[in-house]
Amino acid sequence: MSGVKTGLSITGLLVFGTTTSLFAKIVYELQGPDRQGNMKFFTKPWAMTTVMFLGMSFCLPWAYWEEHKHKKQAREALSSGNGGVTDPLLYGDSLSATKETAVVRGNSTKDIFMLAIPTFFDLIATVLMNIGLLSVTASVYQMMRGAEMLFAALFSVSFLHRSLNRFHLLGILCCVIGITLVGTSSLLGGEGSSTHDISPQKMLLGMGLIVASQCVQAAQITFEDYFMADLHIEPLKIVGYEGVFGSIAMITVLLPLVSLIKGHDGDGLHENSLDTLHMIFHSRPIAIVLLIDMVALLMYNFSGMCVTGALGAVFRTVLETTRTLFVWLVDLLLWYTPLGFGTLGESWSKYSWIQAAGFGVLVCGTLVYSRGDEVQSKRDHLEYEAHAAEEGQAHPSVLMPGDAAPLPIAGSRSVAASRPMAVRGTPTSFKSTMNIHPLSASVTGGGLMGRSMARSISRSMSRDQH
Repeated sequence: MSGVKTGLSITGLLVFGTTTSLFAKIVYELQGPDRQGNMKFFTKPWAMTTVMFLGMSFCLPWAYWEEHKHKKQAREALSSGNGGVTDPLLYGDSLSATKETAVVRGNSTKDIFMLAIPTFFDLIATVLMNIGLLSVTASVYQMMRGAEMLFAALFSVSFLHRSLNRFHLLGILCCVIGITLVGTSSLLGGEGSSTHDISPQKMLLGMGLIVASQCVQAAQITFEDYFMADLHIEPLKIVGYEGVFGSIAMITVLLPLVSLIKGHDGDGLHENSLDTLHMIFHSRPIAIVLLIDMVALLMYNFSGMCVTGALGAVFRTVLETTRTLFVWLVDLLLWYTPLGFGTLGESWSKYSWIQAAGFGVLVCGTLVYSRGDEVQSKRDHLEYEAHAAEEGQAHPSVLMPGDAAPLPIAGSRSVAASRPMAVRGTPTSFKSTMNIHPLSASVTGGGLMGRSMARSISRSMSRDQH
C-alpha cells in the first residue's frame, strides 16, 4: 500500500471510529416527536443495535465487489501467463507468478452459516453495551470496554488450558486498576448524560452492563478460537454476513419481542418500534445522525482492515487507543464550544483527573499485554523449530511481526497449551463501533480467520514495508 493510501486509511480509522462512538451516544441526547406528538429523547438501544447490524451488512456488497476484482485479476493473469498479479487490498493470500496460485477460493454455505453463532454473541454483547451507554458518557463507555482483556485471558486459561506470562499478568492488573479508576471518576462526577440527570445506581448498572458485554465477547473469542479457527472467509465478508444475520434476528424476532415486554420506553427493556420509526421519520437530526452512523460504520470497517493489513495489529492497537482519546477530546470540545449546541458533549470536572489516570493505566496495560503476546509468539516459534528439527522437517519460515504462532507438530501439545488468547487483534474483530475494542488487541493470530489469515497479513505487511 502506498504512503498516501496508508495515511488515508489511518485518518479514516480515527475519523470514522471517533464518529461512530460519539454518534452512538449523541443520538440518545436528541429529541423527536412520538406518535402522540410529545417530544422525547431517542433512548432506543434496541434500535441502535439494529442500526449497527445494518451498517455491518453494507460491507457485504463491498466485499463481493472486491472479490470480483480479485477474480478478474486472476483470470487476466491466467490468460496472459506473465504472472503479473498484484495482491488486492483486502485479501491476504498472496498471488505468486504461477497459474496455480492465481485462483480465488470460494466460501462454502456451511462456513457462512457458521457465522450465525458469533453473531449471536455479538448481538447479546451489543445490546448490553447500548443499554449501558444510556447511563454513562461516551468516553467512559469507550474505556470500560478494555475489560475484555481480563475475561479473554480468564477464559483462555479456564477453557483452552493456555498459560499467561508475566507481561500478560501485568497487563491484566493494569486493566483492572484502570477500569476501577475510570468507573470511580464517573460515579464521583455524576455525569452520565448531557441532557438529563442519571442516578448513581443507574450509572453503576450501566457500567456493569458494559463490563458484562465484554465478558460475552470474550466468550465469543474463546468459542471462535476453539471451534472456528480453520474457517476461511474474507474479513469484510465476515462483517457483512454477521450484519445480515444480526439484522434479520433483530427485525424479525427481537424488536417485536421487546415491544411486547411491559415497561417504560427508553429504560432498556421495553421499546416501541413503531414509535421509533415515527421519531426517525419526523426528526431530521435523528435521521441524519443514524444515516451518518451507518456510513461511518462501513468506512471504519474498511479503514481498519486496510490499516491492519498494511501496518499490523500492534499499530492498530495504538491507533485504537488514540481513537479512545479522540472520543474524549471531541466530547469535551462539543461541551465547551457552540458545536455541541449547548446540549451535547461532556464537561471536565475535578474528578476527570482520575479518569485521565485510569485511561493512562489502561493504555499501559494494553501495550504490556501486547508485549506478552510478542514474547509468547517468539517462544512458540522457537519450540516449533525445535520440533521441526526433531521430525526432520524443513526449516519453517521466519515469523513476521504480528504473525500467528505456527501450528504445532502432531503429537506436541506444548505450543498450543502455551499460546495466549488473542484479544481482538485479528481480522475477525473488524466490526462496528460496538465491537471494535479500543483498549485490547493482540499481535498473535487467533480467532475466526485463524492462522492462515494472520500469516497472509504479515506477508502483506512485510511486502509493503519494502
